[in-house]
Amino acid sequence: MFMNLSQLRCFDAVAMTNGFTTGEAALNIRQPSISVQVKCLETAYRVKLFHRKGRRVEL
Repeated sequence: MFMNLSQLRCFDAVAMTNGFTTGEAALNIRQPSISVQVKCLETAYRVKLFHRKGRRVEL
């Protein structure tokens, strides 16, 4: 599987804002969509991209 631009944008937004909900505001798309895109990346590359700590995430 190849990474697409939408997945990369979602990953970047979450990483830059330290959260899926704040990433939602940055991209103006719904949080479940962001979660799906990031999950697709994690599954495709078999890595955990973020350490989830409640509502916050860390690389």
